[in-house]
Amino acid sequence: MKLSVIVPVYNVEYYLPACLNSILPVLESEDELFLIQGKSTDQSRQISLRYQSEYPQIKVLNQNGQGLSNARNCGLYAAVGDMVLFVDSDDFIETATLQKLLKQLRELERLPDVVMTDFFRYYESTGIKQQIEQIGQRSIKGLDALPAILKRHTCFWNVWRNLYRREFLIEHELLFRENTYAEDVDYMTRVFLAKPELWMVDAPFYCYRIGRNGSLMNATSLTRVKQTAEVLEKSVQRLHGANTAWSRSLVGGFQFEYILNLALIQELPKEQRREATALFKHYRQVILPTQDQSVRQVATFMRLFGVSFTAKILAAAKWMKRKRERRTP
Repeated sequence: MKLSVIVPVYNVEYYLPACLNSILPVLESEDELFLIQGKSTDQSRQISLRYQSEYPQIKVLNQNGQGLSNARNCGLYAAVGDMVLFVDSDDFIETATLQKLLKQLRELERLPDVVMTDFFRYYESTGIKQQIEQIGQRSIKGLDALPAILKRHTCFWNVWRNLYRREFLIEHELLFRENTYAEDVDYMTRVFLAKPELWMVDAPFYCYRIGRNGSLMNATSLTRVKQTAEVLEKSVQRLHGANTAWSRSLVGGFQFEYILNLALIQELPKEQRREATALFKHYRQVILPTQDQSVRQVATFMRLFGVSFTAKILAAAKWMKRKRERRTP
């Protein structure tokens, strides 16, 4: 089994060495590590070229557009590995865990389409690493097992928590939607709807960095609110069409995320909040019907008190959660 690792690189000079140093030990001689270059204004490109000169598996490529999705697509076009792993350049890997997982995959005669794992959140301000446990200490297979891991309202759509069989992605034309926020939501919706052979395993290897200065996830704009709401709405509509137990479970997760994104309204300038609130005027079409009890309760609250007041309550809850996370996991 040959592995292709795709790492978009843009203004991450302080994080890129740690990212690469965590990946390199898992690579065998035939594996490949793509560093897809955006137009960085720091030393990210120079660091990438230095690593390329030292490690034959590394290939530095310039992306042909802009943004994270475009960079990932450029990597997919160039990759020739059997399995693909996406890593964001400000994150890092639990090397030993990924090494063990890859050893198991390399011994298989036939690879699954998608291998899903749990992951860690690494809090930049405290150095605390918290495991987000959905799969836990078990190994389960099949889309029908998805509802078992989606009971805690935690993210399940992060692209980087999985390994993908490259031929499966090619066969189903699974490229990333470019020039939009919430690209992972859109991508994983299409991955699931392609009905992959899915393995969920106890091998949490990915460490997602929370609170990095300059991260796109720290910036809120009207465009981000609009595009995120649109992507979530479209994903819910697509999954309703599948009408299976696992798709209904995914719908509940996206409906809950749609509600949580109301909090972003309060992070916008006051003059933009009215326009942002109007984006959610058809919220009933997105969050109803639902099998999720929490979503039903919030839907009732929104009907009684309105979108704007609900957004204020959720923003306050989000602020308290962030404050708590900076102290303890």
